Amino acid sequence: MNKIKDFIKPIAGILVVGLLIYFFSDIFLYFAIAIILSMLGRPLCESIKKFHIKKFHLGDSISSVLTMLALFLIFSLIFLIIIPLVNKEISILSEIDTDAIVEYFEKPLENIYNFLIQYNIIRPEENILNMVENKLYSIVNWDNFSSILGGVISKTSSLVIGTFSTIFLTFFLLRDPNIIHNIFMAITPDNQTLRMKSILHDSRVMLTRYIFGLISEVLCMMILIFIGLSIFDIKSALIIAVIGGLMNIIPYLGPLMGCAVGVVIGIISNLGIGCYNLILPNTLEIMGVFIVANLIDNFVLQPTIYSKSVFAHPIEIFLVILMAGNIGGVVGMIIAIPSYTLIRIVAKQLLSEFKFIELLTKKLEVKENKD
Repeated sequence: MNKIKDFIKPIAGILVVGLLIYFFSDIFLYFAIAIILSMLGRPLCESIKKFHIKKFHLGDSISSVLTMLALFLIFSLIFLIIIPLVNKEISILSEIDTDAIVEYFEKPLENIYNFLIQYNIIRPEENILNMVENKLYSIVNWDNFSSILGGVISKTSSLVIGTFSTIFLTFFLLRDPNIIHNIFMAITPDNQTLRMKSILHDSRVMLTRYIFGLISEVLCMMILIFIGLSIFDIKSALIIAVIGGLMNIIPYLGPLMGCAVGVVIGIISNLGIGCYNLILPNTLEIMGVFIVANLIDNFVLQPTIYSKSVFAHPIEIFLVILMAGNIGGVVGMIIAIPSYTLIRIVAKQLLSEFKFIELLTKKLEVKENKD
């Protein structure tokens, strides 16, 4: 009976936390971003605190502010690199000559049209040339960008609130790194304090490893893709590499999305400069670069990150990501691994007497003992 109670209590706690996250998802999102930023800034903040001139030391508040300024400068630099690249692609898109494209591809489209009619795929009265032309006009129509811009503006108020909340939370997490530890310890029964300390310590260590590992993976993917595209002299190689690397945050689905976006950007670039004969070879080259880069990622980068940061078997990770994707879509896939890591840490401390939990967390325990 006691074992059943010990099993039900943690499950009930997890369900309560899940319901709170569901009903107050925005607040938890701000808090999660703030935690990630504080983890990224913690090493720098600690280094600043150690800086002193004779007896003069920088306080916690000043160190936190300087760390946040450094993070702001880093993110601003990233945006300063990305925004001109995006503007360049928009400029190229607006200069595409749809009439020239239709004229160039008229003969191939006519052959395709005859083929489709021959095998009864389309009806003879359907004009494939007009269909393609209308689609091109709809793609390069500036009204589409205007509607997107209007949607972005309508979200400005939410963005401002979210930004302020995240900055506020990040500052206090940097200023007092033990604040989360103290909150959990305050609500933990006295007979469970040692377990809670272990949970909080293991969670902080493993999430920090995972976040820094993921950032390293993204940067490596950007470099690999950029080098590969540069070898083939692909236009817009930098923006394709940046997007491809960032998409890698989404497990399994991200590389496909990054490749698709890269192919589209490559096609737009060639259409903008009128190099229609380069569309097919450049598309194949972009796809080849993404395939090679993701093979390196799958066999070298990811095993290093997942094995040394979350200590989970690849099949285990694969199943967790699939289930998270079914529940929460792309967002679920992104948060699947860190969430599963936290669940395993909690289960190891509170439910280790159950055979299934012991087997599930055995590898985790062995790795921690080695550390």
